[in-house]
Amino acid sequence: MTRSRRFLAVLGGMSLVLLSCAKAGSEVANQPVSSVSDAPDAPVVEDSHTTTTPPDGRATALRDLAAADPSSPALIVTPGLDVPNPIVIVEDGRFLMYSSQTSFFSPSVALRESDSLFEWPESAVDVLPNLPDWASVGHTWAPDARRIGDRFVLYITARVKDFSPSTQCIGVASADNHAGPFEPEPDPLVCQLDRKGSIDPRTFLDADGDLWLHWKSDDNADIEGTSTSTIYAQRLSADGMKLVGEPTRILEVDQPWEGRIIEAPQMTTLEDQYWLFYSGNWFNQPAYAIGAARCEGPAGPCTKPFDAPLISSNAQGEGPGEASFVEDPTGRLWIAYSPWAVEFETPTARPVAIARVELDDQGPYLAEFDPAALGEGS
Repeated sequence: MTRSRRFLAVLGGMSLVLLSCAKAGSEVANQPVSSVSDAPDAPVVEDSHTTTTPPDGRATALRDLAAADPSSPALIVTPGLDVPNPIVIVEDGRFLMYSSQTSFFSPSVALRESDSLFEWPESAVDVLPNLPDWASVGHTWAPDARRIGDRFVLYITARVKDFSPSTQCIGVASADNHAGPFEPEPDPLVCQLDRKGSIDPRTFLDADGDLWLHWKSDDNADIEGTSTSTIYAQRLSADGMKLVGEPTRILEVDQPWEGRIIEAPQMTTLEDQYWLFYSGNWFNQPAYAIGAARCEGPAGPCTKPFDAPLISSNAQGEGPGEASFVEDPTGRLWIAYSPWAVEFETPTARPVAIARVELDDQGPYLAEFDPAALGEGS
């Protein structure tokens, strides 16, 4: 019996109560919006990253750049297109954007390429035409990708095949080329059945050259339950294909705006500080938002210095989330995210928003930038 079949056999023999709140396009649990979440509306935040008024002169004395308008902090770079869960990397001077599956017949993992971070083609190619045996066709999302040595490694979230009620796990695949085709490993990389699944893989390379995986436990897959999700960290092998050591819990739900959920983790460094950005609340609600926590390292511990999200519902979209980071050729750091939450049972195009990220004495903030000057060094 192959490893993947043994895994499916184990799943089939377990009596677990697992229900998955799907995370892409129209793949949403069949519950009315009113029963999916009773979370309050997303809080209105005057400053984009703190609920307290900063001291006089802080914006000019302590910030290199002024804060962006919180009502419109970003530039929409794929207008009219459905490009959820964007992850952008740079390869040979070109920008590569991987994103989630948006319908049953769309690419399992879509790839768009561009010479500019701010202009993207409509068409995309499928870099994962063949799924692992354990994964259900048509339900692949939240990818991450990076070059490791002379190979490219792709991490995915996928629904487990022939298992009901549904659950999702994390898989890994590799290829010689950034455009694939990626060949998946036969078994999931992470699958926490005791926590109703595992989703949203993102990798991070620390200052020592060690590679880490961050992900979210899918406890809220029990939509009517009360359990909360957790963000985990674990070392990866040098080739990125296996886990090393034991997982560590680095972030928990503990703020009202998060509801029961923290997810979509993405770590970055800002002036040698480790910051973990994450999404909170239900991904199909206006309360969905992006928060930030400061960490002592890739495996935590992490603390939340702010009591409100960094990016919440605004004029550019209700329910922003699912962030990633990329540097442009000049070294400027940008955050890419989905400005709109999924509208329940209605096809909703989720374009990609790009915003400038800077750091002041209180933490990260979205900085002002001139869209007209983005052709320079982008």
